[in-house]
Formats: sequence, C-alpha cells, structure tokens
Amino acid sequence: MNDFFGLIASFGVVASLLMSTWQARELARQTAINNGIAGATHIYNGLERIQHFEGFIIAEPWLHAHFYGGAGIPADEAQRVRVLALARILADVVTYGLMIGSLNPQMRGYDGWKNFALVVRGTSPALVQVVNENPEWWPSLVAHWAANPEPVG
Repeated sequence: MNDFFGLIASFGVVASLLMSTWQARELARQTAINNGIAGATHIYNGLERIQHFEGFIIAEPWLHAHFYGGAGIPADEAQRVRVLALARILADVVTYGLMIGSLNPQMRGYDGWKNFALVVRGTSPALVQVVNENPEWWPSLVAHWAANPEPVG
C-alpha cells in the first residue's frame, strides 16, 4: 500500500513540476509582451513630447533656426527668454527619451533618442547652454553627450 501512495505522491510532484514549468513559460511570454507594449508606449509618448515642442516652432517659425539651424541665442530679451525656456523643454524631452530608452529592454535597439540628442547638440547652442548651466537637471543627456564627444575639426 505504501508503494501505491508513493506512486501517487510521485505523480503529484511531477504534475506540480510540469505546472510550474508551464507557469514560468507563460510568465516569460507575458513579460515579453508587456515589455513590447511598454516600448511602443515609450515611442508614442516621446513622439507626443517632440510634437508638442515642435508646436512652438510651428507657431513661431523663427524659432526653428535656434534649435535645428545652429543660430545663437537672440539678443532681444523677449526672444532670448523664449528660446532659453524652449531649450529647457527640449532638454527635458530628450532626457526623458534617453532615460526611458535605457530602462526598457525592448527599447535597447532603438537609437532614435541617442541620435537625436547628438544632432540637437550640434544644431542648438541654446540647448547646449542651458544643459551646461545646470547639468544635474539633465543627467542622462549630460552622460550621453560625455560618452559621445563632438568630432574635432
């Protein structure tokens, strides 16, 4: 009789192990799906942030040169304040993209934020100035720029 109960107990252990294996596989599958959704959400949120920033440029096209054309910071006080405020917004947007991109495993192959951060460093003196004035506000952006120095010459 003990052999019979031992056989039943063994069957229970095997069934439990099979169930645990199935649950672990399903958890891994669900995690991959959730990471993919989080990655897509990150891209969408980042695009919304960039589009919001671009809305300021659409409203006042002269701003384009200060963020994508290499124009310096304007001398006119009202324009200067506007450009510097928008530079801080852009620094927030790019930092968000860099931080979130590094946290989500599904985003590690997406280098759009990394490339964009390097491009705007070269096209927006206002952005560079505000980041250099307060580097602790945008640590991910500062670290990315430091890891990717501008080419000399």
